[in-house]
Amino acid sequence: MFYHDIFPTRIYKYNLDVTDLKAYMLDRYNSYKNHSVNETPTGWNCNVRTEYDGAFPKHLKEHYNIVLRQFREDIGLKHRPYIDDIWLNAYEESHFQEPHSHLPGFFSAVHYVCYDPEVHSSTVFFNPQMDVYSFMFDDSFMDQEKNSHLKESTQFDVAEGDLIIFPSHLKHCVKKNNTKDLRMTISFNINKIAEDTRRVFAQ
Repeated sequence: MFYHDIFPTRIYKYNLDVTDLKAYMLDRYNSYKNHSVNETPTGWNCNVRTEYDGAFPKHLKEHYNIVLRQFREDIGLKHRPYIDDIWLNAYEESHFQEPHSHLPGFFSAVHYVCYDPEVHSSTVFFNPQMDVYSFMFDDSFMDQEKNSHLKESTQFDVAEGDLIIFPSHLKHCVKKNNTKDLRMTISFNINKIAEDTRRVFAQ
């Protein structure tokens, strides 16, 4: 018996030293950790502490240049990739992030800056074909262990310092943090054109 998996979704994983980034994020977190979350971005259904708009200084953003250069080479991108959105996430005990995508982005990234694989959960990714498969099949019809393409979601191992890059359309979430240990990530979108997520394929 032979089979071929066609059109796989590829996720890239790199590793980047987090010393400066972690120190910066912990300083910011300690400055506001006793304040309540007073606003959640429109469309979000979660309780994670997230910071946008100037929370990430330019000199720290430059840490990612080496990863973006490698990523450009790895995917054969003809244009220079830019970070056009970047935000900081602090998951305290019981914090989570609901399933979502980063459309209309091009690629998106998550950098695990404060992360213990013994107690924290990595990003959960959802099967983009699940709507079709759930209509066609159910658990009693096919053995999912023999048909991994039918699985609804998946995770893979990451460690502190790992940075994953994935297509922005891929729906994902963060499970509830069931520990008192802080989980912190830096997320950003990648585009061909600087500072504009909605012109991915423009001139």
